[in-house]
Amino acid sequence: MHGHDFFILASGEDTTYDTSVTLSIDNPSSRDVATPPVSGYLVIAFLTNNPGAWLMHCHIGWHTSEGLASQLVERYTKIAGLIDYDTLNGTCATWEAYVNNNSIVEDDSGV
Repeated sequence: MHGHDFFILASGEDTTYDTSVTLSIDNPSSRDVATPPVSGYLVIAFLTNNPGAWLMHCHIGWHTSEGLASQLVERYTKIAGLIDYDTLNGTCATWEAYVNNNSIVEDDSGV
């Protein structure tokens, strides 16, 4: 998870999370990277005090393409005025022209 450290409150392998799971809220483990259990769940908690657009994703490329990624926009009103839309749109247009001129086929987002 980019932009944050987080606490692991619960995890379970080969099972589905439900509200009967006891969360570890007394001195939980703190991490900046975690591997979810196989066919299971991972419950995390983090403080939403870092303005930005943050990506949480799997580091296996095709997993990200299959949807194992989320983007969190945090404290939008604090970041909205910092966005340089001319540069953002210009960069996207430059990339699109490069892709078209060089016959690049994009299979996924590139994350």
